[in-house]
Amino acid sequence: MGERDLSIIRTAAILAIAIACLVLPSGAGAAASASFDDPIGDSTYYAPDLGATMINVGDDDSIALDTRIVPRPPAYWGGCAYTVGTFPFQTCVPADMNVTWYLDFTAAGGSVADGGADAKVTAIPRQGQTFWESSRWDAANGRFAAGAKPAAGEDAGGAHWTLRLTDLGIPRPATVRVRVVSLYKSYNGVGTLLNYSDEAGPGSVQVAGGPVTSGPSRACTQATRKANRLQRRIRAAKRRGAGAKRLRRLRAQRKRALRKMKRRCGAPVTAPPPAAAPPGCRLVTKTVLKQEGVGIYAKWVLKPEVVVECTK
Repeated sequence: MGERDLSIIRTAAILAIAIACLVLPSGAGAAASASFDDPIGDSTYYAPDLGATMINVGDDDSIALDTRIVPRPPAYWGGCAYTVGTFPFQTCVPADMNVTWYLDFTAAGGSVADGGADAKVTAIPRQGQTFWESSRWDAANGRFAAGAKPAAGEDAGGAHWTLRLTDLGIPRPATVRVRVVSLYKSYNGVGTLLNYSDEAGPGSVQVAGGPVTSGPSRACTQATRKANRLQRRIRAAKRRGAGAKRLRRLRAQRKRALRKMKRRCGAPVTAPPPAAAPPGCRLVTKTVLKQEGVGIYAKWVLKPEVVVECTK
C-alpha cells in the first residue's frame, strides 16, 4: 500500500470521526426544538390572530417560545378598544386582551380549567406597553402562583419569551405540551360585550434528561480519604493531649496531603451553584470537592453539584 493510499485512508477516518461528532447525540441535556402552525386568518375580529409557534430547549437549561401574531382591529396590539368624545377631546378606553402560553408536562396534574396546564406565561399588551408574567400551578392551594418574569419582547410579527426550565417547574426528562390562546374582551360604545379568542396548538417538545454526573477519579478519591484520615488523627491526638512534636508531624503530613488532594481534585468549590449559564456555556452536574467545617473540624467531601461548562 502506497503513501497516497495511506493518506486517503487517514483523511477518510478523520472525516468519519467529524461526521460522527456532528450526527451523534451529545448526551442528556442536549438542545431540542419543535414547532406547530396555526393558519393566519382564522381569527378575523379583535383577538390577536395566532400563527406559527417555535419551541426551543437550550443546552443551558432554558426554554424559549416564539409565536407569530397578527394584531386585529380595533385595538391591534393593546391599543384602544374604542374612544369616547370627539377630537381633540377623546378618551381612550383600553382593551382587555392578552396572549397566554400554557405548558403541560405532568400527567394527571395541573389546572383542570386550563387543560391540565402546569405553568403558563402571559403577555398583556396595553396602550403601547407589554406586561409579561409567568406562573406555576400550586396543587396544594388549587391556583396558579406567580413565578419568575420572563426575558421577553415583541417585534413586528409576533412575541417571544425565554425562561429557565426550573422557573416553570419543568423536570428532566419531560414531554412539554404547549398551546397558545389569545383573548379580547371589551364593551363597545352601546354596552355590548365583545368576547373573541384564537387558539393555536397543541404542540410538544421533548426535554432530555439532565447531564450525567461524572464521578471523581480514583486518585482524587484516595487523596481525599487520606486528607480526612489525617484530620481525624489530629483531632484524636489533641483530645489525648499529644505532645507538640507529634502534632507538628501530623500537621506537616496533612499539609502535604491537602496539596496532593487539590492537585488531584481541584480546589474546593465555595461559590453557590450558578442559576444560569452565560452564552456559549451550559450547566452540567459534576462531582466537585467541597469543604465542610473549619479548622480541625474540617472535612473534605466529593459531591455532585451544578457547574458552568464552556465550549471555549
